[in-house]
Amino acid sequence: FDANIMDQDEPLRPRFKIERRRLSSDESGQKEVASKEDFTPDKVIYAEIDDEITNVFDVIKRVRGKRIALVIPKRAIILQSIVNLKILKKKMDELDKELVIVTTDIPGLQLAQKAGIPSMERLFEKDNEAKIPLPPPPLRGQRPQRMTGEKVSLSQVIRQPESHFLSSMLGRIKERIKKKRMESKGTKIVFVAPNKQALFTLILVSVLLLLTVAYIALPGATIYLTPKSSVLDPSFNVTFLDFEKNRVLLEGVSGSGSIILASYAVRPPAIQKKFMHNATGKIFHGENARGTVTVTNLSSAPWDLAATTRFQTPDGLIFRTPVAVRVPAASATAPGKLEVAVVADEFDVNHQVIGDRGNIGPTKFTLPGLKNEENRKKLYGESFAPMVGGVTETVKVVSKEDIAAAQEAAKRDIMNNAAEDLKRYLEEQNLIKKTNLSLLQDRNAIEISEPSITVQSDLIGKITGQFEIIASYNVSGVAFDRRELVDALKDRLTSRTDPDKKILKVEEDDVSYRFLDKDTSAGRLRLTATMRAIQIYELDPEKENGHRFVKKITDHILGMSVKDAQTYLEQQTDEISRVEITTWPIWAPTIPNIVDNVKFVIQEQNDLQ
Repeated sequence: FDANIMDQDEPLRPRFKIERRRLSSDESGQKEVASKEDFTPDKVIYAEIDDEITNVFDVIKRVRGKRIALVIPKRAIILQSIVNLKILKKKMDELDKELVIVTTDIPGLQLAQKAGIPSMERLFEKDNEAKIPLPPPPLRGQRPQRMTGEKVSLSQVIRQPESHFLSSMLGRIKERIKKKRMESKGTKIVFVAPNKQALFTLILVSVLLLLTVAYIALPGATIYLTPKSSVLDPSFNVTFLDFEKNRVLLEGVSGSGSIILASYAVRPPAIQKKFMHNATGKIFHGENARGTVTVTNLSSAPWDLAATTRFQTPDGLIFRTPVAVRVPAASATAPGKLEVAVVADEFDVNHQVIGDRGNIGPTKFTLPGLKNEENRKKLYGESFAPMVGGVTETVKVVSKEDIAAAQEAAKRDIMNNAAEDLKRYLEEQNLIKKTNLSLLQDRNAIEISEPSITVQSDLIGKITGQFEIIASYNVSGVAFDRRELVDALKDRLTSRTDPDKKILKVEEDDVSYRFLDKDTSAGRLRLTATMRAIQIYELDPEKENGHRFVKKITDHILGMSVKDAQTYLEQQTDEISRVEITTWPIWAPTIPNIVDNVKFVIQEQNDLQ
């Protein structure tokens, strides 16, 4: 970035004409419409193609003068964004300065006009007031020529105060050295006391220089990699040998390839349990509803009905005739009819108490005792007045069915909870004997005897809401040292791990079993045990697999943009589930080209995602 900076005391300033161009389109593409007006800039500043808007503003802010002409080449970064130009316009307004952009970049002129900044293609000096010779105006398509005069770069403008200070400081140091030499005369060695301000300045300059070198020569990137994980759940055959029956055999299996563990029989005394059961039998102590039913006979012969003949309502309520009756036959003109008295039963067809439910209104009745559907159509009943007098009052009694149901419920409870009863007994024994054994909770490893159930002899027909039965049974099982089993399974998991992976986590509490066979007389029980583990890819650069993988991806991503490198690592590698890349400085857009400047950090996940 170069700037033509004129001293404030310079009496002569060139005056120029602004050639404004309004751009419009026609059939040939672009057309220019120009207008001219006088513009006398206080300063003329030349921008380079890669100058940022912040650098331009810093120079304009330092420059004295209110009217600034900014000359920008084609395809300059400044003219690529209207947002940058609007920000520049706003900052110029805050500084109360006038800015004119001079450029031959047509899109840049359009963006400058949209941002509200005056712009032109050429800067012409007025003929009658020219004080400084200017180059001829550039022709269309030619590279514009810069104005004559001393040009000062942006870095020179920024460092100029520091350079003056440093020069004056060095001059003062030289004067002091010269003065000391004059005073010492014949002395050849001269010791000069260091100046604190000069020393501090030198240190500060050295630090800044070191930081600049580090910034330019030592960019870095840190890549955080999370390896992909998967479930590892192999099964292993395990043989349990009863310690009392196979003590000698167990002493000779140390170091064996198969998993053979000692087991211990668990045989508690007979377990006795009490069970309460609800009585479901009922005794009716209420009143039965009564009424009259008119029986209709459509047949040509009289119909005899025995005592307690049933009459049933559509809801299943049963009424009976107390005595035998004969229903007359139908005549040629009318059916035979007979009114009979009926009394409701204690229970309906569903064995539910009728009681006050028998107090029903007029309804029709069928005779369920008639098996022939044709006869039911010929003989039926109907009430024309309500049934009355029904009262509900029952008490519960123990029935034979209740005792049978209680016995079955007790057996189911014992079968379902025998393992828990055995486990509680083993926990008590662990506390007493100071052991740490676990119960093998497989149905095939637990033996349960047929329960013996005791019931009171006079229980049937007893008026009560609940009754008690007592059941006793024997149960036995197999106990083992769970720590020994877990350690044996963990040792063998490593042999099942994939060659390029390692075990991240072992789920020691997630062990499942599948029964194979059992020989009670030999004290042997075999099963397969499965323990779940999480394995991940080995990406540690210190290990062989990790070193090989890191070298492969490093050779590919060096010099690649951060975004492309992250996409490559996430989509083109099977070993990685998540990638995060940070660079230094933080705005660096690419991965460094130097291998040593790229650091890999492996972040191992604790659970399967």
